[in-house]
Amino acid sequence: MDSEGALQLLRRAGLEITDAPDRGGHEEVSADQYLGGPTDTWALGAARTEQRFLRNQQLQLRGSFCSLCGHSFPEQLLVAAHIKPRSACSEKERMDTRNVSMLACLFGCDALFELGYVVVGESGVIEAGKPGAGQVKDRIEGLVGRKCLAHDEPSRGYFAWHRQAHFGKLIRQSPTTP
Repeated sequence: MDSEGALQLLRRAGLEITDAPDRGGHEEVSADQYLGGPTDTWALGAARTEQRFLRNQQLQLRGSFCSLCGHSFPEQLLVAAHIKPRSACSEKERMDTRNVSMLACLFGCDALFELGYVVVGESGVIEAGKPGAGQVKDRIEGLVGRKCLAHDEPSRGYFAWHRQAHFGKLIRQSPTTP
């Protein structure tokens, strides 16, 4: 079936295909209620088939401990965090689930790592990444100097990639760098 035939089939099923979903950006904004049209839309897309396996594997390997802060949490408060973002991984790296990911808690560790506020150094010790203010700074300081539970020889390259990706961004953003 060609793409036009597929589009006709979807239209017969009552589905409309557009390049960009209507987000209601041109309508009047109200602080009281959403006026941007229907609140649900249908979407077709790729699904991450390994996600459930990844999280369960990390729980079996490391228990219910956050790899960054080291605290034990109920499993539903831990996520399988990619050390090297999945979008930047080759298919082979995506299959290296034991080493390309770690468990991170939803109490800030996942976001601090993903956004580059903390990085894991060559020796596996957590270091400050980009600077944060206020409570973010306090949280960063609480992690710096801790040993990352997921760091070992096979994961070392993924942590190096993460460090380089965030320090590279910091260097480009710094107004004092020549």
